[in-house]
Amino acid sequence: MKTAQKNTQSNNSLVTAFARYATCGFESFRHRIADQLSLQGYELSEEDDETLLSYYRHGENETYVLASFGYEN
Repeated sequence: MKTAQKNTQSNNSLVTAFARYATCGFESFRHRIADQLSLQGYELSEEDDETLLSYYRHGENETYVLASFGYEN
């Protein structure tokens, strides 16, 4: 029983660590997109976060995401 508890605690630690990493990754992604969009006077809203999260989860690159928001170099 102690082995099962130890494995469960280990798995919970991994899940917690991944959750922190995933949040950090998305926040970095969002920050980079927001910085580029602000150069053209566009601000991201909380409604845009859902769209950005979808792009992030699908592994879309920043250039594609910026183009979808109408960013022009």
